[in-house]
Amino acid sequence: MGSQLGNLCIAFLAVANILLRAQTLVLSLDSAERTSATLYSNAAMLRHQWTVQIPPGSSTVRIEQLPEMIAPLSLGLRWEDPGLRTRTMRLVPPVDNSFELLRTYVGRAVSLRRRDGIVEGELVVPPTSLIAGVEPCYVGAVLRTRSGELMVSPCGELVLPPSDVAIARTPVLSAEVSAQRAVNSAMELRYQCDGLQWQASYDATLLDDDKLRLEGFVHIVNSTHTSFRCDEVQLIAGSVNLRAQKSTGTADGAAFALRSVEGQASLAPMEESFDEYHLYTLPFGATLAANSTTTLLLRPRVTLAVKRRLIARGRSAGRTSSSEDGSVEIPVSSVVEFVNTPADSQPLPAGLFRVWRQSARGSLELVGQDEISHTALGERVAVEIGRAFDVRARRRDVESRRLSERVTEYTVEYSLQSSRSQRTELSVLETFAGNWEIISSTIPYTKRSAHQVEFTATLPPKGTATFRYTVRQSW
Repeated sequence: MGSQLGNLCIAFLAVANILLRAQTLVLSLDSAERTSATLYSNAAMLRHQWTVQIPPGSSTVRIEQLPEMIAPLSLGLRWEDPGLRTRTMRLVPPVDNSFELLRTYVGRAVSLRRRDGIVEGELVVPPTSLIAGVEPCYVGAVLRTRSGELMVSPCGELVLPPSDVAIARTPVLSAEVSAQRAVNSAMELRYQCDGLQWQASYDATLLDDDKLRLEGFVHIVNSTHTSFRCDEVQLIAGSVNLRAQKSTGTADGAAFALRSVEGQASLAPMEESFDEYHLYTLPFGATLAANSTTTLLLRPRVTLAVKRRLIARGRSAGRTSSSEDGSVEIPVSSVVEFVNTPADSQPLPAGLFRVWRQSARGSLELVGQDEISHTALGERVAVEIGRAFDVRARRRDVESRRLSERVTEYTVEYSLQSSRSQRTELSVLETFAGNWEIISSTIPYTKRSAHQVEFTATLPPKGTATFRYTVRQSW
């Protein structure tokens, strides 16, 4: 009778254990039926979808392989079936080092191997640091022996028993779910990942002095240790308030491993206005490999009309050198300007803009680069690619007169020099504060804004030019 009762208890415990395991559903990112990502300039929103069977009553959904830079406060679990409820969600951080591992053993039995024998007891407080040696010392740890004694910062080799659960190498989401009946439902996990972002870059090839060929690229940076096989990738261009949150861990810097796509129009993202921003949807899925940068096509090649300009910014520029006559040299910037207006053009998200030109030997050489801001259709783009080598400008204050306590009048002279073999046009920008008025000028000028004026000077081949202007300012 006792033997039969014992066998019955064993069978009951076995069935209970099977039922307990059945009440826990273990999923991973790799098992997701669909994954989509919306990337911003400083983070990404990830969505993973599964179809799951949930038994009646309470059960646990455990999702593994989450990225270490996940934002805990952004986690959301959505169910297609309205009869399912998520009661609690808990994000378990990964075990990255031995100290975190020892924290999981607090309250459990451990062994301490010493040269004088083995001490068995309970780990009450985990260590905060470790002093290496023949017998390492666990600084800050407290071990309660079987006799009840407390060992503080014990020395020796800690031996841990087998873990009751698998040790998490990545963050794990554990969700308690309740269902009134057994259901088969779609489930979506949504969260923010601070280790994913994107940026744009552009390659512009100067065909001559009045045309350029432009194409754009998307660079998706994945600085996490997790790879994402995305069925859909979308990009948000614009200044979105997306706060970085404290993640469960940090990742090393991403290696630069490019996967490029040739410039074909059919591979370019579809662009649309979205709220106050612009949304780009890739026409295909993409695998965002861990610790890598993936490069994709943003926009196919388009030919634009371009204008080359030389600009000297007078009052706003830093002074580089001075001479005995009191003049200072003003840097002359080489600027490429165009208007984003063709019918087949698109808005330009902010990014790095590189300008190339073919040399006499046929090689394509980089002639400069600059950052551009978000540029809508129809707006002008000015890219400062460098400083002119053969054109120089010097500025000198010729005369200053104080007409009254609040009115000043002064005269400025510019000396310009060109070593080029062709005629050169140079724009000089001057900025004024307060109320101002140009009294006289020896060359034409244009008032560009309430505080800036542009003088346009023409230099002969391998020649010089000089102009003066007088301005009256009042406060």
